[in-house]
Amino acid sequence: MAGLCLLALAGWQEPALALDRYIIDLNSSKTEFNNSHVLRLLKAALEASRPRYGAYEVEISTLRVQRDRLMVEMRKGQAVNLSAQVTSVEWERELIPVRIPVDKGLSGYRISLIDGREQEAFSKVRTLAQLKAMSLGAGRQWSSTAVFAQAGFDVVGGATTAGLHRMLAAHRFQHFPRAIDEALYERDEYAPAFPQLAVERSLVIYMPLPRYFFIGGQPRLARRLEYGLQLLIADGRFDQIFHEFYDGLIEKAALRKRRLFRLDNPLLPPQAPLANKAYWYDPYK
Repeated sequence: MAGLCLLALAGWQEPALALDRYIIDLNSSKTEFNNSHVLRLLKAALEASRPRYGAYEVEISTLRVQRDRLMVEMRKGQAVNLSAQVTSVEWERELIPVRIPVDKGLSGYRISLIDGREQEAFSKVRTLAQLKAMSLGAGRQWSSTAVFAQAGFDVVGGATTAGLHRMLAAHRFQHFPRAIDEALYERDEYAPAFPQLAVERSLVIYMPLPRYFFIGGQPRLARRLEYGLQLLIADGRFDQIFHEFYDGLIEKAALRKRRLFRLDNPLLPPQAPLANKAYWYDPYK
């Protein structure tokens, strides 16, 4: 994709085609705050690309399915052809990734939901071995789940986010690692059914876990979106949009005050642009 973008930036013109139609899936337990970020970034990138590519449409799909089924539907490209998802080898093989982390890699920072009465046990954790001994819940189809399992964590799998919250309330595992916006939102969403639900206060786990826009079967749509995102990066709007939507959440989660545990991600596809510092956010620098 990078080579295609360089051609576009150098003046290469796409042939005029029918109206570019993006149908985005927002099937997520994340806060509307995050979904608004994805939509804002998408529309800004497409608007930036308008002089070169022309008009476009953005629709929100009504499809609500699990991750594996979503990939199948995106290959069809009828009900949905665009989604922002944490990458995996399978997704990059079956769909077209735009390898620019939409949230600058923030999805890789995981804080946990717990029974608040167990906070003291987590506050005592000082080593990765101690943390691995504490059972965690994770979705069977999630990219992060495989990373936890490979690293030797005690992983209890579940089918859905709601089901995992019920399992946490039933003490089937001790903590439920989530991206920071997921954790803050789900604490409020699920607390009525589980009043002891709390955001763990002392720890954060980091793994390289980029979240990309994926396109189902339409290379032009992917080229256009990458071109627009590169324009936003070049003029600073990409970072501006990121900070506008995430700085408040980062502060609310007290991310910089937590003990950081770093994990490798041996399952990360080799094309991940880890060396491009403009693509990534590091809260500790």
